[in-house]
Amino acid sequence: MGETTYTDKMSVRHILIAITGIMITFGCSALVFSTWSAFQAVVPDMLGVEKSVWAFYITVLYLAEAFSAPFIGRLIAKYDIRIVLSVSALLVGVGFLLIGFVKQLWVFYLAGLMMGLGEVGILWLAVPTLANNWFNQKAGTVIGTCMAFTGIGGAIWLQVFNALYAGGNGMDIWTIYIIWGVAALVTSLPFTLFCIRKTPQEAGALPYGKPQTASGKPAGIDASKALKSPVFYTVFLFAGIINLLTIVAQQFPSYTKSLTDVTFDALAVGVMMATVMMVAQAICKLALGVAADKNAKLSFIAAFVTGVAGVLLVWFGTGSEIMLYAGAAIYGFFFAACVVLVPVIVRQIFGNREYPDIYSRISMFVNIMGAVGPVFWAFLGGFGYPILFAVAIVLLVVVLLLGLYSFSKAKTVQDQWTE
Repeated sequence: MGETTYTDKMSVRHILIAITGIMITFGCSALVFSTWSAFQAVVPDMLGVEKSVWAFYITVLYLAEAFSAPFIGRLIAKYDIRIVLSVSALLVGVGFLLIGFVKQLWVFYLAGLMMGLGEVGILWLAVPTLANNWFNQKAGTVIGTCMAFTGIGGAIWLQVFNALYAGGNGMDIWTIYIIWGVAALVTSLPFTLFCIRKTPQEAGALPYGKPQTASGKPAGIDASKALKSPVFYTVFLFAGIINLLTIVAQQFPSYTKSLTDVTFDALAVGVMMATVMMVAQAICKLALGVAADKNAKLSFIAAFVTGVAGVLLVWFGTGSEIMLYAGAAIYGFFFAACVVLVPVIVRQIFGNREYPDIYSRISMFVNIMGAVGPVFWAFLGGFGYPILFAVAIVLLVVVLLLGLYSFSKAKTVQDQWTE
């Protein structure tokens, strides 16, 4: 009998890995990415600056993520993941605390830099790396479940913000930033410090589910070889374009506000569309993770179809609020592809051997697209929303073609896998 290299039973250790992923996305990631728009309605006026000047800290955040991703990926691959993720959580939490105590414009840019460095590990690398190491099977389901809590967390934290701020009659906005900082630390550090190990072997455990190789050792292609493969660059491109396309959803409120001859409150409907999509993408992340475990290629095609359908419904469904809400909800499925489907595809094509290094390089371009996306879509919107939506459809087709090419050439990469 050969040595057992996996378990078919879910242990407490496996559950703690999933819970840690849920908590860091619910806390640190949702607080950073899903609530800044609420502060945007208040803080720039308090500081006496234009909204675009204040919001530039989000661009700083995305650029910090982009250019530090390969470096953070190597740290996770080489060092104790508990230390890397705990420092990452500290950067996020302390960033919020600095804003709350200093109350100056420049500190937002500093905090954006800190949060960007922290979120690379927390949002982009931690969940896929831990899920792939601990789960030979159901990794996509775990990733989807964890990533769903960026949306669930966003919906909850926005309600907390509304309750605390109470239309300006409640808590001071700087105190809320301090609460955000404490919340980021409380929802992350106990889990990153005490609940995880990078691999099951470090915890005296076994991965869940049958492994990809007979020996049970991680198999995959070297990062140096992956970078020489055309498939890497097609995945690199479509992953970034997917993130660019998710930012189209930020234009929904502005789009509906521009509508004339409608019987509903256009701006209120636009805001509700954004809320509907946030809830929908949380549900869709879980669904997409489960689907990707069964068939990544079919899930990819389904994401493309829902992306196109969502854009078309929003574009041509202006005669009905229900059509607009349906379009936003359907687009949520495509929205989920960026943080759920892409890491699953990367693992299936390139393997798990040097996954953090390979995926971190792809996430670099993903975050660059996140940085330029708001400006890109706002610029196109200035020429008219038909142009914006037409460009979105074209880019969706480009994503489909790049993805299908990647799947068709996956075997050539997999033939180079080693343990």
